[in-house]
Amino acid sequence: MTLNAEVMGEFNKIFASYGLDLVRYKPAFIKRRLDRRMRILDISEYSQYALVLKNDRKEFEEMFLSLSINVTNFFRDSTVFDRFQLSILPQILSGIGERRKIRVWSAGCASGEEPYSIAMLFKQVIGKMTNLDIEVVANDVNKMAIQFAERGRYPAKSVESLPLNIIENNFRKITDDQNNVEYEVVQSIKDMVTFKSGDILSDTIQSFDVVFCRNVLIYYEKEAQELILTKFYKGLRDSGYLVLGMDETLFGKRCQKLFDPLMARERIYKKISQPNN
Repeated sequence: MTLNAEVMGEFNKIFASYGLDLVRYKPAFIKRRLDRRMRILDISEYSQYALVLKNDRKEFEEMFLSLSINVTNFFRDSTVFDRFQLSILPQILSGIGERRKIRVWSAGCASGEEPYSIAMLFKQVIGKMTNLDIEVVANDVNKMAIQFAERGRYPAKSVESLPLNIIENNFRKITDDQNNVEYEVVQSIKDMVTFKSGDILSDTIQSFDVVFCRNVLIYYEKEAQELILTKFYKGLRDSGYLVLGMDETLFGKRCQKLFDPLMARERIYKKISQPNN
């Protein structure tokens, strides 16, 4: 199926009528999501599906939710978490001074595995430092994914590759009457994470020590990527860090002047306090 400019313009108008900016996403990504919804509804023409979106609020919500990327797992790309723990976390702890609070944003958190992994990592490192407060804020545009994340229960296959000590210290095994097994994140970890639904571009952020935004930017157009990265820069403290996905880099000359690549392979960057012009 060919998605011509005229029909794409119609989709843009429909999304704009709901206050959403579809043009920020890459066209190929949008096409894949449209094609998926059309296959489900057995619709063969984009113009026909555009009429459905215009007149059916429920289908529009289904399409909008499909823009959220939910492929994730606990401690995804473990080398990134290892390097962060060994090299970045000690610097954060040594630089907080009298503040005694660390704030982390998991942007585009999907079903919650990443923010919970971050909380588990901090819990392991800070140990019994009861005078230190860790706050992990996690958001995603997919409301159903946020509801799932808040529940904090995952199928056994989600944790089967984790080290035994991680499972024992951070999960509670639950077996139902049919012997189905789930693992629930323990309450002490849940208490460290606050979930909310919302788009990265519309959320207000400030005074964060770290921003994790992994495997999200690749779905946005270049202009939107630069807007998001500039937002991260403004929302981070002067000593703040940015962690991107393994397939992502800093986009645009402007953004490259905002962050210093501390660990290029792991996509870990540090905010430049006084950006170069």
